[in-house]
Amino acid sequence: MNGLIMRIRMRHCLHVLEKQWYLNNDFITGEDALKFSDTRSKLKILKALEAVNCVSLSYTDNSNRPYVIREGRESSIYLLTRREIWTNRLWGFIAGILTAVASHYIIQFLQTISF
Repeated sequence: MNGLIMRIRMRHCLHVLEKQWYLNNDFITGEDALKFSDTRSKLKILKALEAVNCVSLSYTDNSNRPYVIREGRESSIYLLTRREIWTNRLWGFIAGILTAVASHYIIQFLQTISF
């Protein structure tokens, strides 16, 4: 369950970053970047996004907070992949339920015609 919560936070963070990148010419610098990583959980999410190449973080000397946050190579692909995975899971769940219901009626029908 912890991984699911992390993925939801990463998705939300990436949406917020994309809005900021649009307004700031594809990078966030200075106080805005420091404010964006002001808590430990936000910093953890940024580092997780960096690990999957969604963001590129640049640090000042001896700092653990990013001073520049740039868009990574995989940011748009990450969102599309996550959406596709959840869509496939939803369709698989619906298909499973329909298969169970249909098989119940097929078995009933076969039992009635086979005396």
